[in-house]
Amino acid sequence: MKLIIPVESIIQNKGGVILYDVDNNQILKQYVHKKDWRRCGWRGGKLYGDYLIATDWNDLHFFNVKTWKYEKSFQKTTFNDLHYVEVFDDKLYIVNTGLDAIEIFDNPLTPIFKDIIFMFDVNPKLFEKRTIDMKKNYNQKLKVKPHSAHPNCISSNGSDIFVTCFGKNQKINSGEIVNLETGVKGTKKSIDCHDGQFYNGKFYTTWTRHSKLLEFQVLNNSKPKRTISIGPRGWWRGMVIKDDIAYVFASDGYKGTKKTTRLAIVNLKTKEKKIQKLPVVGDVHWDTIYQPNILEG
Repeated sequence: MKLIIPVESIIQNKGGVILYDVDNNQILKQYVHKKDWRRCGWRGGKLYGDYLIATDWNDLHFFNVKTWKYEKSFQKTTFNDLHYVEVFDDKLYIVNTGLDAIEIFDNPLTPIFKDIIFMFDVNPKLFEKRTIDMKKNYNQKLKVKPHSAHPNCISSNGSDIFVTCFGKNQKINSGEIVNLETGVKGTKKSIDCHDGQFYNGKFYTTWTRHSKLLEFQVLNNSKPKRTISIGPRGWWRGMVIKDDIAYVFASDGYKGTKKTTRLAIVNLKTKEKKIQKLPVVGDVHWDTIYQPNILEG
């Protein structure tokens, strides 16, 4: 299986894209973006046609996967600490962690702003309201804190859209999974949730600090049906699921050492797991991964 992955090296201050062969643990192609900025890692990213639409801290990038070339970037004054990207019904959804918001655009490849939804407005009981000055240029700041909800990932089951929020200033077990339209809380207890993905009618989220996956039958003030161990201690996020196998990456760049990230391959049926370390190409150590994409065909 091959993955297209936006990648970040925190220790080397680099960002880019890799084509990764999971089965043979090989980086088949690698693009390193040239940008002079305090943090320039590529973070969230969604395959859309021939393009990977990817975020870094303050920009949106368009990378042609077919030609393996970077083509352009897109900025907006509200972009701050951007995380995950998704496309639902040909609309582009960007998780703006810095402003506790979801930004929505028409025309994903040439974005036209449609709406911004603040998570503290979606559910005022869960998240404290912040004052956001829409006339300010947040694009020139690395990150704006304190966060009220700290949204990370956005997922859809075809009818509803859910956002995983890491919680109130990232305090332990303060995160929530919230329905973007209704504001309904998805889990009975607050958890350290990061990624979230629907698969075979169930919802899976990474219980980040605990190195576990949680499986939910439904998201409506529910308890997890199962808990699955990922493996050794790590900041586990960056997940994709195919054929009952969850592929989950560990963001290891926060330790301040030159190393590459790990991948956990977890069988959702048997709970068997395998850990492998990403190889190094061109002396670039990709230590942080957010949003892998399966390359079909």
